[in-house]
Amino acid sequence: MPRVPVVLLLVVVAVLASGCGGSRTPSVAELEESVIATRNRVDFALARITRAQSRDELLGRMDEAADTIDDAAGDLEGAGTPTAYESEVGELVDSLRQLAFDVQATADQIRQPGFGDLLIGTKGLSFESWDKVNLALAGLIEKGIEVALLERH
Repeated sequence: MPRVPVVLLLVVVAVLASGCGGSRTPSVAELEESVIATRNRVDFALARITRAQSRDELLGRMDEAADTIDDAAGDLEGAGTPTAYESEVGELVDSLRQLAFDVQATADQIRQPGFGDLLIGTKGLSFESWDKVNLALAGLIEKGIEVALLERH
């Protein structure tokens, strides 16, 4: 007879353990908070680039922006997504990763001998991936997520 309570106890512990530590799907409100936080981090990082006062500061801020954007994409991806939003969030994460790559690649290109003059007369940088980030954000807006598009800086 003492085995029954032990077996029952093990079953109860197993059931409780299966509910703990697992990932849960965030609510739509939590997703919205994550998307807004991600967008704001990316926008802030991009805005900092435009306020650089020297070539070295510009390149340093581009490096930082690339890291920030990639980290923001990873954080959003790791937060989980309600099933109905998986496609749009996946597009946003992929577009953010591409934007991070593009910003870093541009900074690396400018550092190469012979390419430093790329900045002379430049009034801004434009990335197709920036447009794709905004398209992904627009898809989320269409599904009811209240988030602003990235701004031009």
